[in-house]
Amino acid sequence: MAATPHTVGKEVDSWCTKCKLILAHTVEAVVNGRITRVHCKTCGGQHAYRAKQPGTSTRARTTRAAAAKTADLPSLLRGRDPNNGRVYATTERYAENEVLRHATFGPGVVTQLKDVNKIEVMFQDGAKVLVHQRR
Repeated sequence: MAATPHTVGKEVDSWCTKCKLILAHTVEAVVNGRITRVHCKTCGGQHAYRAKQPGTSTRARTTRAAAAKTADLPSLLRGRDPNNGRVYATTERYAENEVLRHATFGPGVVTQLKDVNKIEVMFQDGAKVLVHQRR
């Protein structure tokens, strides 16, 4: 079954940059068989065609999931006692590779210093970004 060619004036679902929803749009421009410009039938806004909501790329999700799986908690804790880790507190300062204990997530290991007051910590259920050295 051949794909239906896109033509100006036809209706297509697109992410509306003003409404922040996938809504019915009218095709305004097609270049080389690809929709390039649309007109929202709800708000009247004109913008580039977006088939999906920004940030919902399956490639980006699988890349993040693969990165999270590379550093699993048991391998990070190998040879260390999680009970010896400091109890997590937002006012404390943590270093990379430090073991900590969180009241909700349990034991974890600091895998990255994100910026001045954020750290990424690997827990049993995955990586979480936490605040540290908040005064």
